[in-house]
Amino acid sequence: MFAPPRFPHLHVASGYSLRHGTSTPADLVARAAALGMDTLALTDRDGLYGAVKFVRACTAAGIAPVVGVDLATAPSGLAEGLPAWADPSAAARRTAPRAPVRGGAAVDPRLPRATVLALG
Repeated sequence: MFAPPRFPHLHVASGYSLRHGTSTPADLVARAAALGMDTLALTDRDGLYGAVKFVRACTAAGIAPVVGVDLATAPSGLAEGLPAWADPSAAARRTAPRAPVRGGAAVDPRLPRATVLALG
């Protein structure tokens, strides 16, 4: 029987990330445990809102926690002068604004994002 390769999900938002996640950290960990995962990351947007509950739930379930954050960053200007296919904000400028129901009112596509992980 073929077993799929195991890997950790490293970009997961909890319900503490308004409009980007829905589950509590405990629910995320319970699902990961049910799937037999041994490592899971929590990367809430712009803060460590669910980190303490996440680490406690991981410890109780025997899952290695990875804590991180999905941060909005200020434009650095590094993309200026790049061809349009290499500029991450060029596609956002070409597309129509997103509807507020999908997070468009709170998401500025011109601001790059970086996911930062802390392994312990």
